[in-house]
Amino acid sequence: MRAHRTVLLLTVLLAAACARTDLGAPCHVEDAQGAELSPLPGRQYLYLGSSECGSFSCLATAGGSTGYCSQACAGSGASCPAGLTCQQLAVNTGYLDVMKTRLTPAQYQQLFGQLESTWYCVRPH
Repeated sequence: MRAHRTVLLLTVLLAAACARTDLGAPCHVEDAQGAELSPLPGRQYLYLGSSECGSFSCLATAGGSTGYCSQACAGSGASCPAGLTCQQLAVNTGYLDVMKTRLTPAQYQQLFGQLESTWYCVRPH
């Protein structure tokens, strides 16, 4: 019986270790109306709510021409899968305040409600 539990536990651990992730996979950054954005050079874009990503986070960073799936991470020195690194995004809190006044509460929640952290898994430069 004990050997059976050990085999079962090892099988579960191996399955978890082999779990696939979509981190780093291409995705589309969208605006409040659902139109695709073309990232501008030197700017970061974080689209929360992307149905293309398991974490619902599509990120476009400086130097990139398209978005890619990302996820929040724990902070400086934290690890990220898929060759990504944990970095803090430059979030403009003034912009968020303006958006709260311009959008309905439902729209704001849809676009920014999942912003739990400013630390995300980012492609190294």
